[in-house]
Amino acid sequence: MLTELALSALTDVILACLQAFAAGLLFRPDQEKGSASRLWAWTMALIALLFLIGAIDHGFFEPVDHPYHSALLTVNRVLVALASLMIALTAARQFLGQRGRQVVLGLGGVGALAMAVMIVFSDNFFIVIGGYSVAMLFLLALNLAALRRQPGAAAMVAGVVITFAASALPLVGYQGFAGLGIYGSYHVAMMPAVLAFYWGGLGLNRRAPL
Repeated sequence: MLTELALSALTDVILACLQAFAAGLLFRPDQEKGSASRLWAWTMALIALLFLIGAIDHGFFEPVDHPYHSALLTVNRVLVALASLMIALTAARQFLGQRGRQVVLGLGGVGALAMAVMIVFSDNFFIVIGGYSVAMLFLLALNLAALRRQPGAAAMVAGVVITFAASALPLVGYQGFAGLGIYGSYHVAMMPAVLAFYWGGLGLNRRAPL
């Protein structure tokens, strides 16, 4: 019988594989460097790496309280800060003009750097949740505003909603699917979000913004 931590690692591996497969499919030969489409593909690839690091930690280091457990946790959270910035920049490149993109880059860069510094010096997971949530809400707002004219906007909205719903499971202590535990259930619940973000990514501009 697998422990809850082992099930968390196993489901995290499956989620990482699904995420990496979706990211690979989003890389297209006609994408221009600097396009929202290309940046989203890299964002999805980075998130796949996050899931993989989590799986390695849950499977090998966390169960024995290895010294690398804390290091991997910190690395993972710092990469979440980078992923949050990339999510915001993707939305900006898709929907905003040059001035808006510059503002998002400036504010987002400062925010991501501050988030990374706080993560290194603090074990407060709410720092990670806060920064990631801001980026996801920004993505949600811009896609909602363009729902009728942007291909894939509905899928992006669905992906954000599913992500927030899945992320709420550990916070409220919901035990999730029978036998999987809280975090195993979270990983399973995130799988539809991966598909939604893939479909949403197909509608992003493949030309670099002017």
